[in-house]
Amino acid sequence: MTKLIQTLGIASCLGGPMRTCGNAAELLRDEFAKLPVTQTGLQLQWHMLYPEKTGTKEARLAHLYQKASQFTRHWTENHHPFLVIGGDHSCALGTWSGVLQALPHSSELGLIWLDAHMDANTFATTPSGNIHGMPVAALLGKADERLGTIYPACCFIQPENLLMIGIRSYEAGEYALLKQANVKIVFADQIIDFSRTLLAAIEQLSRTCKTIGISLDLDLIDPEDAPGVETPVSAGIKAAALLEALALVKHHAKFCALEISEFNPESDRHAKTLLLMKSIVETFYAD
Repeated sequence: MTKLIQTLGIASCLGGPMRTCGNAAELLRDEFAKLPVTQTGLQLQWHMLYPEKTGTKEARLAHLYQKASQFTRHWTENHHPFLVIGGDHSCALGTWSGVLQALPHSSELGLIWLDAHMDANTFATTPSGNIHGMPVAALLGKADERLGTIYPACCFIQPENLLMIGIRSYEAGEYALLKQANVKIVFADQIIDFSRTLLAAIEQLSRTCKTIGISLDLDLIDPEDAPGVETPVSAGIKAAALLEALALVKHHAKFCALEISEFNPESDRHAKTLLLMKSIVETFYAD
């Protein structure tokens, strides 16, 4: 039996340092099209979003993520699990703001942030100015005025409902923001068994949250297994460990969505990361 997955492709890398991850969704769409639906058991119903060609970066992102939030709000309200493929990780501004708007109370959303980075800077603390390093700050309601113009919602994730896993590269300013908010962080060097860590995170969020999402930056994974990412960091999670963990947790009743970001085809080797991204989707969504 074929499983239909509503899939949002956000074809933008405006929030990152390069313009190389904007076609990630199109490449994944084409990869799935190579095989018959009967072989994968999945039919991805693609909805593509593209940034406007003119205007300031902030204005273009604000418009793009407003549209993204409308998609995720709609499918959350209809209790239909969906998939989001970025672009850079600032796409989380659109993805999770839409989910938050669909819920009666923002405290009902639990979010697992799988990433090598904290992504919790603001324009006041960022050393690079790249917006893909800021979505967590905005989602927590900690954005400065400039960042706030991009975030398409007035509701925010509760700090106790955000769990970060796999962190191994960060700046002092964003760490201070998360520490002050009392966000739980599991650093990469603290992880002995990734499946156990992910299961524990889901168990914790399930106690208080009615809906759970996963936001995956592919740089969570060790560069040996996923070379095609925007900002690789050594000593990451092994691809096999991630796939094993996702297979264990995928049937949890409270999952609403998986978001995948930061695939950079220009630094990929022999389509290794592209095929891994496809395996991640199949593992998480196929029955």
